[in-house]
Amino acid sequence: MPYEPVSVARAIFSLLSRNPQLLHQFHLLRLRQEWHQLPAPFPEGTAPLGYDGATLTVAVRNHVWRQELTLRGRELELAIRSAWPELPLSRLRYQVRELPPAPAPPAPPAAPALRLRSIRRATPGSPGELEFRRLHDEWKDSDEPFARVLLRMLESRLPEEE
Repeated sequence: MPYEPVSVARAIFSLLSRNPQLLHQFHLLRLRQEWHQLPAPFPEGTAPLGYDGATLTVAVRNHVWRQELTLRGRELELAIRSAWPELPLSRLRYQVRELPPAPAPPAPPAAPALRLRSIRRATPGSPGELEFRRLHDEWKDSDEPFARVLLRMLESRLPEEE
């Protein structure tokens, strides 16, 4: 039976769903990285602290912030649900404590691939030819498969014999 292609996101979610604690940690890390996207004033005085699959524990800077969130809890919950609709959330809990440091942002995307240049034949007497010949002489008696492939490549780059 042939396998059908599956998206990477689907494969990762499938693996994470087998371990609920790992899935909860994944959601928490994502919340921490994207918390700044919430509307003001929530990101300035709060930070996600823990998540168990149903309850999100939010660290608040001080008691004044805790009182504010007690009054505006529904507004924060709606903001969280709109930003992360796939997050199962049934309750928000607040803890007065020092806000954890923001996690490092994800690695930036890799630079566009450099255009690869093909290696042409070396010109007679060039440093490239001397190096190719040295490598060729060094590996010509080797039985290793890698050395044989390398020898074929080197032979195709050496100047043609007249």
